[in-house]
Amino acid sequence: MSWAARFIGFLKQILSHSPFLIVLGLYLFWAGSYSLNVPLWETPDEPDHFAYIQYIKDTGGPPIQSFEEGKNKVVTGHHPPLYYFLGALLTSPTNSRDFSKLNPNRYFSFSNSDGGVNVFDNTNEQNTMPGAIAAAHTVRWLSVAFSAGTLICIYLAGLLVFGGSSWTWAGSGRIPATMAVTFAGLLPQFAFLSGAINNDNAVIFFCALSLYLCMRLALFNKKPAWWEYAALGAVIGLGMLAKYNEIVFIPQVGVAVGLLAWRLRNWRVFWQGALISGAACIAVSGWWFVRSQILYGDPAGWSMWRSSFKSAYSDDFKWSWQALDHFWSRWFNSWWGFFGWFNVPFEPEIYNALGWASAILAACIVGLVLTMLISFGWGKTRRKSLTGLAADRRMWVMGLFCGLTLIFVGISALNYAASFGDAGTQGRYLFPALPAIALLVGGGLGWLVGWLRFSGLKWLGVSAGYLMLGVGVVALVLLNQHALYDRILPAYATPDVVIRDLPPTAIRSLETKTFWPNMGLIGYEVEPKSRADIKPGPYHLTLYWQAQRRTEDNFVLFIHLLDGTQFVTGTDGPPGFGRFQTYKWGKANIIRDERTLNLTPEAVQQIKSSANPLRFMLGWTKSPGGERAQLENTKIEEIYINWN
Repeated sequence: MSWAARFIGFLKQILSHSPFLIVLGLYLFWAGSYSLNVPLWETPDEPDHFAYIQYIKDTGGPPIQSFEEGKNKVVTGHHPPLYYFLGALLTSPTNSRDFSKLNPNRYFSFSNSDGGVNVFDNTNEQNTMPGAIAAAHTVRWLSVAFSAGTLICIYLAGLLVFGGSSWTWAGSGRIPATMAVTFAGLLPQFAFLSGAINNDNAVIFFCALSLYLCMRLALFNKKPAWWEYAALGAVIGLGMLAKYNEIVFIPQVGVAVGLLAWRLRNWRVFWQGALISGAACIAVSGWWFVRSQILYGDPAGWSMWRSSFKSAYSDDFKWSWQALDHFWSRWFNSWWGFFGWFNVPFEPEIYNALGWASAILAACIVGLVLTMLISFGWGKTRRKSLTGLAADRRMWVMGLFCGLTLIFVGISALNYAASFGDAGTQGRYLFPALPAIALLVGGGLGWLVGWLRFSGLKWLGVSAGYLMLGVGVVALVLLNQHALYDRILPAYATPDVVIRDLPPTAIRSLETKTFWPNMGLIGYEVEPKSRADIKPGPYHLTLYWQAQRRTEDNFVLFIHLLDGTQFVTGTDGPPGFGRFQTYKWGKANIIRDERTLNLTPEAVQQIKSSANPLRFMLGWTKSPGGERAQLENTKIEEIYINWN
């Protein structure tokens, strides 16, 4: 065969996987977009993960942790070091010691947004820490690469389990395999995490690779070579050096080797496989556990870890349905998308829609599983049927290993949530099971098309599968676009609220009323303008403040609408849509502060029937602290605006 013929054959082979390559390209686009656009340090624990890398660059090895809380230089130093060694290697040409100049936002609080959603003050970091910024972006691309590897492993696993003769109509398994990759790769939270510095990206990759290799081993038709056992053990060992979540695959290696030995009717295969894979795992990762045993008194350093997080750790959690419902709500939201430091969510309507989508996907998976159970033993005689599709031995292997992964990861996540409360209920802690869930989703959606096909619609096949795949891709692309450009970037952007002068429609104050230290009210607008035009629903109050001087203090404005002295409605929060706090005001800046309040029908009826004056009461409260700001040179803590 000539080189040209071989090249053409290679191109045809590549083109047969073009849907997967398109989805992989979309993943790279969105993960890269999150990586480049989400402000550095504004993803969970990102500064602590980078601090680990910097520590290795400075000292040549991982940190030794203290049992005493608050004494560790590297908060994440209890993690295994693989991800951090790779990060240190990639950034070794870059001097990133200016990372020490990282400046926290001292007004930030997880309990409110008074100080903004940004945990760190990044207004001048391009000038103060350029080396750390360059290095951090390099490590973010390491995360993108790890997650791309995750998707490749999911696809290979999909081709393996959906590649039987019963799935020939579905592009020989390429359609459900690509559906699985689509679900995982374009999941907004996964793409967001993939663009962040986080060792979760490494362990998710090794979990995906381990799942693929376990299923592949279980489906062998002959005795594997010794190096194949060794390769599987080495992958498990590398995963253990990435993060301890990989431990869920140690028993699954035993299951895979046991299944193979049972099918070959040769139990020598089991002992040989277990010993070789176990030895390889220990050879790769054993040194880390010996180190932990010497330093901390146990192989994984659990006692050190619990002691160093003593105030966050709980031993007396009480299980209840209410607690499980709370866990589920937080897991669900942050599985699909809860950004920043768990403080930039989607809108409630988005989560509701995702709930319905999840229910449909779950129903498809249940349909696949039920069909598999019904079809038990029918596979040899009914291959060209829905039950024949489900009875394929590969599907049973997928169900077994995906099920085991879900059980083990679920138990781990429940234990972590019970130990650390809300901090332990992040969806990313379930992502070691993402490859398994993605395969089940791909199989479930393939089952749906197969159910329609084998129910009489014979023309349904590849075209229907590609149509369903296309709808899913478009929906998830739009969801990522909304997440990044409508939720994340606006949350961190400085709003366009500084103006040159009051608009002609504004009512100017006869005299500037200045709250100490710098908030001077110079005008306002109310819509509707007249009390007589008030109707139920939202109305808008725009306040114009002028900064009399710069301040380092953070104040939150509160507004009460009063009917005489009776409270009607109100709102509070930082100025500038919650993103232009008083400590950001420059001297003489004029700030447009738009507020929306809501009037219920009952409130409108009360106002219409009352002869009392209707007015707004304005005041400022220091955050944190709670002290009320006073008008300059007085003890007055509020001012009033009439709404006639």
